[in-house]
Amino acid sequence: MKLIDMHVHTNASDGVLSPEEAVQRAIENGLSGIAITDHDTVTGAIATDLLEIPNDFTVIKGIEFSTVQNNKEIHILGYSLDVYNKDFQKLLKDIQFFRSSRVHKILDKLKRFNIILEYKDIQGTEPPESIGRPHVAKALIRKGFVRDISEAFDRYLAKGRLAYVERYKLETKEAIELIKDLGGFSVLAHPGLLSDRDISSVLEKGVEGIEVYHPKHGESATKKLYNLAKEQDLIITGGSDFHDFSQRTDNDIGSYTVLIEPFL
Repeated sequence: MKLIDMHVHTNASDGVLSPEEAVQRAIENGLSGIAITDHDTVTGAIATDLLEIPNDFTVIKGIEFSTVQNNKEIHILGYSLDVYNKDFQKLLKDIQFFRSSRVHKILDKLKRFNIILEYKDIQGTEPPESIGRPHVAKALIRKGFVRDISEAFDRYLAKGRLAYVERYKLETKEAIELIKDLGGFSVLAHPGLLSDRDISSVLEKGVEGIEVYHPKHGESATKKLYNLAKEQDLIITGGSDFHDFSQRTDNDIGSYTVLIEPFL
């Protein structure tokens, strides 16, 4: 049985492993493939072109867009899209500019509470392509201002907290149409975290699949989403949503998978 993890983040966004390390980890864990789906960037996915990958291992180039729908954040995964499209690359550069500007604004807000962080503290020794709140949270931990990621978000970075800054997001429909225009297919990420109404609204906008298997989906949610996908003839995906090894005891590349055959 050949399996693929369809939701893996690298250090091009907020993961801890390089693209090469992620691929190697997947191979060591017995997988036949992974999809690299960094937040708002395809730099990590493109980096795999330079790797010596076994012929029997598949890497799908993907992305996870942070989008907005009815003032709610919706994450849309895109797979097998033309990552080299010039207009697409320009859009991603614009998004990264907004992400960087947002971090600077967050740092300015933190200064009001005598929390002094420099932008270089956020970037670390290997600056990510796609920078965001998780990087600020990790810097807050390194500097001793908070104990963990949860405290960083609960006190400062979550919506409505002391240093929260709204970010630029694509409209959900816009992201779905963009992925289609680039020759890829779109999937609603971790829908078990959304209301039935929000899921229905995204489906009405033409998303082609749903992420049925995800670490934050319980057994009942998984069964419900599987039945929904079958009823509406949607693509079924699943993945670990891997970022690092500290978030959950069951968190590793390959901890949640689907059969690879439909994606070859």
